[in-house]
Amino acid sequence: MKSINQEINQILNKHLSIQKSLKRRIINIRSLAKHIIEDYGLKYSLDAVISAIRRYDLEHLSLLGSKEAEKYFSKMIIQTKDNVARIVLKDRAFKDVCADYLGKRILKANCRILKSKETITLIVAQKDLEQKLSLFKPTDISKTQKDLSEIRLQFPKDISNIKGIFARVASELATRDINIEDVFYGFPDILIYVKEDSLVKAHQALREIKK
Repeated sequence: MKSINQEINQILNKHLSIQKSLKRRIINIRSLAKHIIEDYGLKYSLDAVISAIRRYDLEHLSLLGSKEAEKYFSKMIIQTKDNVARIVLKDRAFKDVCADYLGKRILKANCRILKSKETITLIVAQKDLEQKLSLFKPTDISKTQKDLSEIRLQFPKDISNIKGIFARVASELATRDINIEDVFYGFPDILIYVKEDSLVKAHQALREIKK
């Protein structure tokens, strides 16, 4: 059986924004404890949860580099594109990708490719989805996903060494209940894919970071 400290630690570990607020001492611990009890249906007393929150180890959490990150966010350019689809292929389909690039080059137009160890992900214009799919055997297609939007975050220079950039982006979207369907890193750009019906909220959230 978990102790109250272990259970509260697991809950707080899921919420970076709460951790940072605790680190900066800008959150009301009593109100936070009430929220956690109600949200997670805990049976502990309010005082016990408050005590467990106060014992939460914040030494591992660094706020360094946040000012540097803010400088880059202020210069960030946000661009969006609708009507995007995603194709996930099995690794063995890579030979068909290569053959197309050496032959008909159907994939070259409006297509982004990311290859991992076991899969290949293609991001394509939704209007071209069937054309792109026709290049592959049905048994090599693991998944297709329609009605996505692309959000391109353009930074003035390579931000791969700046701490907390993507963590901040992901946290802002998560707090608005927006799921990231996929992400491509092409520093200094980050390409984020969300469902089309989440685009407006996502764009507003990212504009808040830019401010």
